[in-house]
Amino acid sequence: MRLVVALALVAGSVALAQEPKNPDLPKEIPVRYGVPPKVRNYPQDSPKKALLSTLEAIDRGDTNYLVAHLMDPGFVDLRVSDRAKQFEADAEIELSRLRDYQIRNPEKFAPADRLPTDRPKFNALIIEKSRERGFQQLVRDVQQKLLDDPLAIKELQKLLRDGMVADTETGAKITHADVKDKALYLRKIDDRWFLENRHEDAPPPPMVPVPAPKKEGM
Repeated sequence: MRLVVALALVAGSVALAQEPKNPDLPKEIPVRYGVPPKVRNYPQDSPKKALLSTLEAIDRGDTNYLVAHLMDPGFVDLRVSDRAKQFEADAEIELSRLRDYQIRNPEKFAPADRLPTDRPKFNALIIEKSRERGFQQLVRDVQQKLLDDPLAIKELQKLLRDGMVADTETGAKITHADVKDKALYLRKIDDRWFLENRHEDAPPPPMVPVPAPKKEGM
């Protein structure tokens, strides 16, 4: 009994000795669409650094990262949701076939690997799979746009090299005298800057993040 009390006292003293958590520390950046953050490779702590990271991601062919972490997450989530709708029917068919096969052959699958038979959980899995494919479709769309408009990359390079940064209501914009009638707008969320999908002084659409559903087991 004395040993238990002593251990409890030691544990309590250690807990008291620990420094309290600092609420001002940077928030942990979540994985988005299966893409982990790489803030050392792609810093975003200023508008110009976010632009540099964007150009480096394009140069490296890292379009997945560009879409998942460098573009405005609210815009990306909405576009993924829109594209995911076209994949829902196929995802339901594929998952239904796999679930039926697992039901007929339970000995071949560990319980943790079996698809849920509960309808709400199964529907959530369909949405998750559809959103994964919707994200990949958005990545392909961005890749195609970059191929179709090589001038856009040259303009981004000009903005990075000699562009002027100015504050806006929602963040910042970068302009250049030789890039006519266009500006690069960025939005700051927490400590990171993200590229917005607009080129003029118009209010951006409100950011409505759409969380990707997590896979649930039985």
